[in-house]
Amino acid sequence: MTQGTYPPAVFSPALPGADGGGRPGTLPDLPPLRCADAARRRGEPLHASAVGYSRFLLLEVPGPWGDSALDGKHIDPAVARQLAHAAKAADTHVLLIRRPGRHPSARPGTADSSAAWALADTSPGVERVLWGSWRDPAELLDLDLAAAVPGPAEAAGPQRLALVCTNGKRDQCCAIRGRPVTAAIASATDWDTWECSHLGGHRFAATMMLLPTGDMFGWLDPESALEVMQRFDMGQVMPSRYRGRAGQPVPVQAALHAAAARLGDFRRDALRASYARRIPADAAEQSADETELWEVEIVHRTEQSPGVAYRVILAGSRLAPTFLSCSDDTLRAEIRYETRSLSRIG
Repeated sequence: MTQGTYPPAVFSPALPGADGGGRPGTLPDLPPLRCADAARRRGEPLHASAVGYSRFLLLEVPGPWGDSALDGKHIDPAVARQLAHAAKAADTHVLLIRRPGRHPSARPGTADSSAAWALADTSPGVERVLWGSWRDPAELLDLDLAAAVPGPAEAAGPQRLALVCTNGKRDQCCAIRGRPVTAAIASATDWDTWECSHLGGHRFAATMMLLPTGDMFGWLDPESALEVMQRFDMGQVMPSRYRGRAGQPVPVQAALHAAAARLGDFRRDALRASYARRIPADAAEQSADETELWEVEIVHRTEQSPGVAYRVILAGSRLAPTFLSCSDDTLRAEIRYETRSLSRIG
């Protein structure tokens, strides 16, 4: 096992004499080192970790959730399988949502009540949330998830959504850290606030996505979450908590972060990527620990200029294998991107 890498829900590394017998052992009274704590201890970067989806199907399901959104616990298994297939074909990520607070075990969509569904599209130029309702889960199969408007839907519902992952069945860090954050945002802001199922990146808990823009944040607590919301409403992102924007390739997220840091400009929409390509291996001068190189062109817009272009060269390197979630039992390695150069074009 790589030094500094700890399996989920285990005690800290062995210390001499910890078992009271003068030989190496573990400290049985120490709390487990959970994935979010381990990620911070090893200094894993938060930026450029947003998910690759740009479209999200939100399903209101109030009861306790399972490991995944469509695991058949609250929606008929046959319907869940068909809906999962349709969502995958439409490159749409399904999220369960529920209001903050206690969650009694209940099946959504009954004869006496309806549940909400929404399709959020974070694509540049679209950025909207369409709303509808359902009683019978089979009704969800009538949604054409590949269409711009998936069925009987309208944009009359909330257009400022804050989703915080609290899916404790999937990862305990999300439940422990996410619920206080959700409660704080719901009580202190005017955002339409929901708990949601897995957003990706358990080790960055508490994690949050704002819709319809798809901006994602991590390592939140109630205080920092409220500061994130305040800055966002003022037209800025908080760099120390910013993961990136959903739907953008990871190298593009990394290039945008590098340019924002270099230019000292974290205004929303001040930077955009106009071009990105992976540099062919035969044309790349890579070191032994680099897996790939990317070139990304970034356009910086200011009040004085409609756009100044910069070229960012990024090198991707595979991190040491580690446990990415409290529930993992297999080591996994991710690729992270470091800036080789950033230069103005022209």
